[in-house]
Formats: sequence, C-alpha cells, structure tokens
Amino acid sequence: MRFFHISDLHLGKTLRGYDLLDDQAFILDSIVEVISQHKPDGLLIAGDIYDRAVPPVEAVQLFDHFLASARRAGKAGMAIVAIPGNHDSGGRLGFGASLLAKVGLHIAARADAEPVVLQSSGGERCAIWALPFLNQANAPWDDWARDAREEQHVRQAQNSQSADAVDESRITGPRIRSQEEMLGLALGRIQPHLERNDRNIILAHCFAAGSKVSESETGFVGAAEQVDAGLFADFDYTALGHLHSCQSPGPGVWYSGAPLAFGVAEGEEERGYIEVDLEKEKCRVEFKPLSPKRRIRRITGNFDELVERAVADPGREDFIEFQLLDDEAVLNAAERLKTFYPRLLAVRQRAFEASLGAESEGDEEVLSPEMRGGDSLEALKADFCAFYKELKDSEPSENELALFEELAKEVADASK
Repeated sequence: MRFFHISDLHLGKTLRGYDLLDDQAFILDSIVEVISQHKPDGLLIAGDIYDRAVPPVEAVQLFDHFLASARRAGKAGMAIVAIPGNHDSGGRLGFGASLLAKVGLHIAARADAEPVVLQSSGGERCAIWALPFLNQANAPWDDWARDAREEQHVRQAQNSQSADAVDESRITGPRIRSQEEMLGLALGRIQPHLERNDRNIILAHCFAAGSKVSESETGFVGAAEQVDAGLFADFDYTALGHLHSCQSPGPGVWYSGAPLAFGVAEGEEERGYIEVDLEKEKCRVEFKPLSPKRRIRRITGNFDELVERAVADPGREDFIEFQLLDDEAVLNAAERLKTFYPRLLAVRQRAFEASLGAESEGDEEVLSPEMRGGDSLEALKADFCAFYKELKDSEPSENELALFEELAKEVADASK
C-alpha cells in the first residue's frame, strides 16, 4: 500500500503582512497533481491544517477545494485521514466527521477515534490510527488512567507481586497531564488491538524529543511538551506533524514538514511531502520535493549592485530579505528596493548594525526601522480577541487589549 504524508499547511497564515493564500493554493494543486499521477491508497494529513483556531473564510474554502480535488484525482476508495493540530480547533475541524467518513474523509478530532482500516488487493489489512494534538479535553483521561491502573494491579497480582510495588505516578499522572503522559494513555488504549492487523500506521501531532525546530514555529519552553519517539515503536509507520522540517526522530517515525517555507532561514530547505510504501516485510519512506510558486530568499551585496541585478532578476516576485554590505547607511533602502521586489520582507544594513554596536551573527534577523513589524503581534492579538469572544461572547475592552499587548511584548523580549 502507498500513502502520502503531509502536515502543517497553516492555511490562512501571513508572512510579515503578506497573504500566503495564493502560494498555498499553488502548493496544494501540486499535491493534487502527484495524487493524480501516483494514485496512493491514502492521504495522511498530520495536523495544523489552519494557522489559527478561527481561520478566515478563504482558508476554509481553500481546504474544501483541496479535499474535493484530491478525491477526484485519487483512485477509487482512497482514504483521507486528517487530525487537528495545536493551531486548529478540533471541534470546528471535526464538524460533520461522521458523515464525511462515509465518503472517505476521516477527521479524528478526539483521541478515542476508531481506526480507518484498508485492505490491499492481496487481502492484507492496514489500520490507520489517528491522535489529534492532545489536550485535557479531547479524551476521558481520568477514566483511562483509572483503567490503566486497575489493569496493572491485575497483572501484578497474576505475577504474585505486591500491589505496593506499583509505580502509579506515570500511569495516573497529575490532573493536568503532560503531553507524554496523555500520549502514553492514548497508546495504551490502542496497543492491545494492533495484532488484529497486518500493518499499523499512526498519525499524531506532537514534539518528538531530539527533533530540530524551525524559525517559524512557536517557541517551546524546555522539555515540557516533548514526547519520547520510542513510544511509537509498535507501529510500522508514524506520520507526525507539528515541526516544519522533514526529519526522522526515531525508526519509522517521520515529520513530513510543512510544504511551504514560512521564514527566511527556512527558504533554502527543500519542502514537500513523504511517500510511504508498505511492502511485505519493510516500509519504504521517501521525501518528495515540491516547487513553490514564490521562494523565500536572502540576498546579500552592496545596494547599487543589487539594484543593477534586480532589473534582470527572474525572481522579483519572490519574498526577499536583503543584507546590505555598504559601509555607509543607505537611506530609504526599503522603499527603493520595494519598487523592484514587491514582496520585500526586510532590509538589514551592516552600517546600521555596526553603528549601534549590535552586529548580527549567523541567521539572527535585524530589520531596518521602517520594516520592523508588528505582524506577529497583530496575529497574537487577533487570536486573543477570537479566544476572548469565544469564552465571554463579547469583545475585550481597550484596557484588556493594552494589557495583553504589554504581556505579549514582555514575553517576546524575554525570548530574545
């Protein structure tokens, strides 16, 4: 059986104020094209379909168009299995899931979803298990912890061991459980049923310990939300979402990465999807690159040279960050370069950095004053307003917004 694994579409995302919906539509059309050519048995979408819990209407319409196009392009009976990520609202994404499952679109918004079982032409069964981004509300964790505790007591009694020897701390956990504790409980419900299938695949949205973080991802605090990739050892393939670079934190455990770059430092990395072939005795995994409509690039040089080269640059529609190497500061550099590159992201000037005594190192980004933006803050404020309205059915006051903005800036400063 053959599967395509994608994740972290982040539909509705902006890049420093630029709408990415057109670029996202282009890359989704590219995925539909390869589905049409290679006819996989299933499409696995490992979360963060949208960039925020309340996505713009255009983003929802784009995902709807993608699903319909993928179904038309795929083979008869192709299954599409999707899970909510931490950026998604599971309740919203899971609307109509029971009806959609009848036409081959399976959305697992809760951790207790039944598997999607496919059968090959040779009669082999492959079960696709799906776990959304785990939180305190999408499973009866207290009940599961109690069941796991009772099962362990029974096993130890059968082995004639003292019940006092039971280490319940990992099984029961605190009332607010860590990602790894919730994952352990969820997998504990699945593992007894794996033997009934010839092959087992699992989708999950989590941060596997030892993985590489990209610049466009939300900052992580220590190891609080990390999980051990070894927990997935019983599965033939684990399709993960959450991190934006294609990587494998453990045997048979893969992140497909986001199909588009969302930051300048990510622009040089290939983006695409993973093709998974479950053969009789092995699992073949291959990353397949996709070409974006517009690249994200960093261009370095003296201002006059860059302007001269811009006239013949075939990538003037790309998203561009400039690093100017002039000894003297170039005034109004951003406005002048933007006449050639309409999707200008930022201009960094070595002269400014040197004069401020803050020369950057590596990929640390220093924006010119006119381009230093509040795009990220505005997105946070929009999310806060949506959350507030969902909770209280009213808009936050000006004082509450000001307080939120102050706190957000303090967090951003502290993370630098």
